[in-house]
Amino acid sequence: MTDEPVPQTGSPHELLASVRELTRRVRVAQRGTWFPLLVFATITLVAIPVYRYAPYLDVFGTCRSRPQHTVCLAPNPVELGYWTVALLLAYAAIAAFYIRQSRRRGVGTPIRPYVVVGVALAVLMTAVSIWLTFHPLLPQPADPFSTDPVQIEVGPAAWLVNGLASPLATIGLALLVLAWVERHWALLAYTLVYLAIGMAQGNQVIHSSSPWFFLPHLLVPAAVLLVGAAAFALFRPTPAVRA
Repeated sequence: MTDEPVPQTGSPHELLASVRELTRRVRVAQRGTWFPLLVFATITLVAIPVYRYAPYLDVFGTCRSRPQHTVCLAPNPVELGYWTVALLLAYAAIAAFYIRQSRRRGVGTPIRPYVVVGVALAVLMTAVSIWLTFHPLLPQPADPFSTDPVQIEVGPAAWLVNGLASPLATIGLALLVLAWVERHWALLAYTLVYLAIGMAQGNQVIHSSSPWFFLPHLLVPAAVLLVGAAAFALFRPTPAVRA
């Protein structure tokens, strides 16, 4: 509902223009783009202590050990479980935020498709990650303890699937749905950049003995999400609506 009613008289062209303007104002009032980005930045930062201190449970039997050194070729089930639970809780918080916002502003919310797709992608990410453990698309190193860089040649399909299985790419795919739901071109452009970063990092192999080797994988996307949340919050238009 807006402060200015739709004119009841005028030419069909004027009526159509009024309806389009009303639709645009409603879409602006429905937007809350900054909040999902802030939530995802938060769970990405919280993942840092999980990656660093969570014990590795070798439920897939892919770990190889030698004195004071263990290499596992499968994702840590604790980390995978964290992302699954964190993403589900994130979408629950986002849904609650949009519903509360819609009631306060007096407009509906189209958030359901985004939340449904996001939850489905979180579950699919877990399933694909487990499948890739037993059917790896990237060649496995002959010596898992080697720290020498390995040149990996794979097809684009394998690169795409492996990249999309990462939690950060999963977030980006869901943001594409949010951009469509909100008819938000700026969010679409932002999401394409974020998704490219997430997929590229999902295909990186870092050879390091440091227990903090994973930090670039989390800090870079978290920073991108925080910057995006701040930008969308700062430049969001103020919709003319009544409660």
